Amino acid sequence: MGCGECMAKFGLITFNILFLLSGVAVLGVGIWVKVDKNVVNMQHLVEFDSDDKSLSNAAWVLIGFGSFVLLVSAFGFLAACCAEKTRFFIIGYIFFLVVIFCGEFGGGITAAVFKGKIDSKLQETLTSSLESYKPGNNLIAKAWDYVQTWLKCCGSNLGPKDYKNANFTDLGQHVPKTCCVLKNNDPENPTPENEAQCQIDALQCQSSNTCPSKNVKIEGCYKEFEKEIKSHLVLIIGVGVGIAMFQLLGIVMAICICKNKKDDGGGNYVY
Repeated sequence: MGCGECMAKFGLITFNILFLLSGVAVLGVGIWVKVDKNVVNMQHLVEFDSDDKSLSNAAWVLIGFGSFVLLVSAFGFLAACCAEKTRFFIIGYIFFLVVIFCGEFGGGITAAVFKGKIDSKLQETLTSSLESYKPGNNLIAKAWDYVQTWLKCCGSNLGPKDYKNANFTDLGQHVPKTCCVLKNNDPENPTPENEAQCQIDALQCQSSNTCPSKNVKIEGCYKEFEKEIKSHLVLIIGVGVGIAMFQLLGIVMAICICKNKKDDGGGNYVY
């Protein structure tokens, strides 16, 4: 075994350890995007009245390829250890790395394309979803309650005024409880510091230009919502594309092992 091949094999084993960790990272980010309640409810609002599931699809791509990476990394150790006996493992490993590279790169591109649509569609989508707000446990109401608690805001752009035409069953209610300044951070069981005064202040906001802010949140959610969703997309893009580019190193090392064997005559390979 030549010195160059030894270095390539050692580099490939080291790469596989990092490759395994990268698979755990990719899988973790994908699962986090799918299960974190704040992110999930943010997705519900973004995807409201739309067939565009780019954010959700990008997460599934990361989960799928993250899991695949864990399997391929085991194959990579076989490729590094058995390269002198059979080229099957090393060629197979190169093939799998190329597949993973394309998949993760594609997931990052999908998220990047979706990020480009945010500025033109997000404000319209949030306003449209508010028009479908119905107090209770329906999906949109629940999503808005989570977002308003998480981002400490109310409505889309106009604060309490966005709920002026909402049909609340309680005649004294003018905004959801999550629009009030809360004692807790539980969107499912919000506890306003002063619910009665919150509703009075919300009515004043809706009927005049004066908007007291002590008991009701007067800032709309749009700006903070846009910032949060873009930061999550940047994370998905960074993980997908960044780790995909890192895998090029493994492809190069595996090709070097094949090339060294070919240069040595390749007589010891068993196919």
